[in-house]
Amino acid sequence: MSPIESTGSHKKESKMISFFNRKGKLYVQFTANGKKFQRSTKLDDTPKNRAFIQKEVVPKLQIKIVMGEFGNQDNKVNLFKFYANKYKASKENLKTYPAIRGMVDNKLLDVFGNMKINAIKRADIKEFTDTLLHQQGLSSKRTRMILNVLIAIIDIAIDYEHLTINPADNIKLPKHIPSRIMQPFTNDEVRTLLSKAQGWFKNLIAVSFYTGMRPGEVIALTWGDIDFENMTIDVNKRIAHGIVDSPKTKSSIRKVPIFETLRPYLEDQLKRCQKEKSLYVFFNPYTNERFYDSKKLMPFWYTLLSDCGYEKRVFYNSRHTFITMMIRSGDVSILDISQMVGHKTIEETISTYAKYLPQEHLKVSRSLDVFTDKTTDSSIQSPKEA
Repeated sequence: MSPIESTGSHKKESKMISFFNRKGKLYVQFTANGKKFQRSTKLDDTPKNRAFIQKEVVPKLQIKIVMGEFGNQDNKVNLFKFYANKYKASKENLKTYPAIRGMVDNKLLDVFGNMKINAIKRADIKEFTDTLLHQQGLSSKRTRMILNVLIAIIDIAIDYEHLTINPADNIKLPKHIPSRIMQPFTNDEVRTLLSKAQGWFKNLIAVSFYTGMRPGEVIALTWGDIDFENMTIDVNKRIAHGIVDSPKTKSSIRKVPIFETLRPYLEDQLKRCQKEKSLYVFFNPYTNERFYDSKKLMPFWYTLLSDCGYEKRVFYNSRHTFITMMIRSGDVSILDISQMVGHKTIEETISTYAKYLPQEHLKVSRSLDVFTDKTTDSSIQSPKEA
């Protein structure tokens, strides 16, 4: 007889296998040698997957339980930094990896790095988020991003069966209130900015305002992307955290038109780059190398805003300005605008920018007769004609 057939413990052990849902994923929970274990199946919690687990996984798991494979394994609980490094390694291929690494290394490891994972209490995490919010001045949104990374790291310890619950789950944070509201510039403000700006930076903000390109896309431009003959710019890369990478989304790879008003700025920048032998359209004047990140533009940008007497606004407002002005003009279809700026759909363009066009509906011509049949000269009679 096999061990399963010869023992009466099989039925008892099989009853100890159960399923539960954790963040939409299906987990298996069971008891072996008096200890509780949890394992993620990596599958979504659906009736089909539950049936699959019941049929294919549970029988194999029962054998392992009876054979004692879980009672003798090394279940050593490690320091937080062990799981943090596992988490970082799993994210290395993502475009957002530099940001993830920054949150782990600069925020989480300083506080939790040398703590045993099972020694981290909910109160420790709450105190940590309070420090981020009130002492370091981070926004609720940024704090939530860091907290989500912390949750994901502790989840790895749960997968290793070193914890059964995540103390970081369901930590409440204040409602996020944007500290910087996107506010497109007016026509007069754009003209003032361009008149006050000097040299290469004048050319850079002209490209930003006249194309709606994202700042990371602008600093990634090379002269091979500029086609003066066909009056187009190839947007096929961006720079973030020092890394030249593909744009934000697949739809962000696009061609944008060079308007006649933009051409003189590009021609002036070409002369500057030929003098410095730069393949990049814009380069850092202090290093003569490409910009490491669009954040390096901020000192120049904030100085220009101050010179113009304007309050601080993020540089991304140049993109918002381009899109809202294009919509307002009525000369370009929403579809064309959406493709110019690299949106996935026209719905994204409309839903994002409708709020920047208040009262536009009141500008409709009062002479419009919506009931006129333009295919004939007939129309509904007015009261005077009735």
